[in-house]
Amino acid sequence: MNISTLQSNLDFIKSLYFHEEWNDEQCRETILEAIQECHAKIEKAFGRSIHTLGWKKHKPSIESVAKVVKKFPSTLSHRDGRGSIPIQKAAMTRDGYGYVPILAKEGVKHKVGGEDARGGLLMINPYENRGWNTLQWFVNIGDEEQDAKRVDVLKELRQSGLFLKKDIVEQKLLAFSCWKQYKMRFEYLINWDRDALIETRVRRGNRISPLIHFLSLEPEESLLLTLKAGFKYHPQIGGLLFVNDEEGHLAFDVLCNVKGTATIMSLLYNILSPKQDYPLLHYVFTKAPQHKELFMKYFPWATQLKDHDGRSLQQAVLAAGPNLMNDHDYLFAMFTDNQIQERDPVTALYPFAAMAAGEHADLKKSFYLLRRHPSVLEKRSRAPVSGRRKKRKIEEIEDIED
Repeated sequence: MNISTLQSNLDFIKSLYFHEEWNDEQCRETILEAIQECHAKIEKAFGRSIHTLGWKKHKPSIESVAKVVKKFPSTLSHRDGRGSIPIQKAAMTRDGYGYVPILAKEGVKHKVGGEDARGGLLMINPYENRGWNTLQWFVNIGDEEQDAKRVDVLKELRQSGLFLKKDIVEQKLLAFSCWKQYKMRFEYLINWDRDALIETRVRRGNRISPLIHFLSLEPEESLLLTLKAGFKYHPQIGGLLFVNDEEGHLAFDVLCNVKGTATIMSLLYNILSPKQDYPLLHYVFTKAPQHKELFMKYFPWATQLKDHDGRSLQQAVLAAGPNLMNDHDYLFAMFTDNQIQERDPVTALYPFAAMAAGEHADLKKSFYLLRRHPSVLEKRSRAPVSGRRKKRKIEEIEDIED
């Protein structure tokens, strides 16, 4: 029997009973049971079919899928032999991921996976018992050829309000996508929320760590991708090297302990070639001075660079406090005449004034700089600084030294 014959028979039965031309109730009940059984089989057939979206020649239009799931909403929750529902299957198949948005949109209407599962996107997929949800699998599967198209799906989910910015951190999506074949998804997520590079916390066993610490035990390609992103999106804090975990362990130390110092320095050298003009030493001296000799060995050219505030290495160290400069006597000894006469681009202080500021002020070194170039006082007096206090004369500072 073909579909048109079946439809004709159903129309005939409907008309016969509607016009009360046939009053056999037992016959009517038997027919209704047959129709209900048929309906259940139809739903089951569509449920199985929805699981194969994108497989072989089964690539219906989005509109066709929408029609089916609206007519038979139970298909959205139909489970296959492994316990997965259609949206989970679609997210993981090579040519089925494009159906994820329509399945999620309709799934929300019917609360697939529960009130807060967003149509199944946040529903745990039983596949391989990893405890990953649909969204996590979506950014962690496929090859480089699919990468750009999967980004388009993420954009569509975002536009429809089914994919939220907070998901990047809460669902740890950067940890799932920091692989070469998922690079475009990784970049898309960071472009949306660059702070996720720092805020993401990942569990391994009983330990919860920042993303960069977690990657110390992952392949180098993931670490390289993430380190590059750190320097690109957080250049003003030295990338991710100086992020601390909850126990105060510096990311750089953890990476060196696990991967080896030579390996990590080689990765950094490849990322931060002289052409990059990245002032790495500024951050090493101020955030991890115990490693300054190591970094100066690999990045000697960085001593001459200015940071993102326009500060030289000496100015950056001074800005962190006179006590830090006191820990780097050779930097102090390297002050040139021009540098002594140069104002800090942020605070507008000359080096002598910066050495005399704060609770760790060093007046002897301040006076030493002033003696080398007392003319900075005259320059300072001519500077249009509003509300400045009356400056001490050189003689007064000499009295302090005496």
